[in-house]
Amino acid sequence: MRLLSEPIAIIRRHRRAYLLLNAAFYGLFACAMALTLLAPGLQGFFKPDIDQAYLKPGILKSVADAYASENLLLAIGLTFAVNLAVAVFMTTLPSLIIPFIGILAVLQRGILWGIMFAPIGPHPAMLIPHSLTLFIEGQAYVLAGFAAYVHGRTFLRFDHYRLSSSWEAYKAGTVSTVRLYAAVILALLIGAIYEVLEAIYIIPHLL
Repeated sequence: MRLLSEPIAIIRRHRRAYLLLNAAFYGLFACAMALTLLAPGLQGFFKPDIDQAYLKPGILKSVADAYASENLLLAIGLTFAVNLAVAVFMTTLPSLIIPFIGILAVLQRGILWGIMFAPIGPHPAMLIPHSLTLFIEGQAYVLAGFAAYVHGRTFLRFDHYRLSSSWEAYKAGTVSTVRLYAAVILALLIGAIYEVLEAIYIIPHLL
């Protein structure tokens, strides 16, 4: 499939950066989770505000309502849309203005997830099925951060890529970003489908 062959080719071209970004994201996730297991109060510092966001009128409450009503298609669609918006507006668009800046948002998410999903509290077994969701959606954000890296590197080192100017490099980096988003979108779609099925059909049996 050409849509995926192009992202794969870009990943191969920048294999080291892709692997380092994966190591950084999942490494920070693991470290934050371990730290939260040692200091459970960290989760209590962040979790109430996030839980409250799902109760206030807005898109997150709409997502929660779709899950509660077991409306599969709506829940999948909203989950996918919210996660895609996060990738675009917190990682990709900022990096088109300030090179690489969106990578910080990706790494911050790894830390936050480690704190939020540390298996403490009355239902630690929930992490078992949810770990796959975190891996798939985490990979989507890593790919978005990787796209920010590719764009920034192309823009700042245009002579290395035999491009005539910074503007030509900026456009070439944007094209690479769009191509990588085929993989981002696929990962987010798979993640949304699994997350909804997991939340509706698996998690209730663990409560």
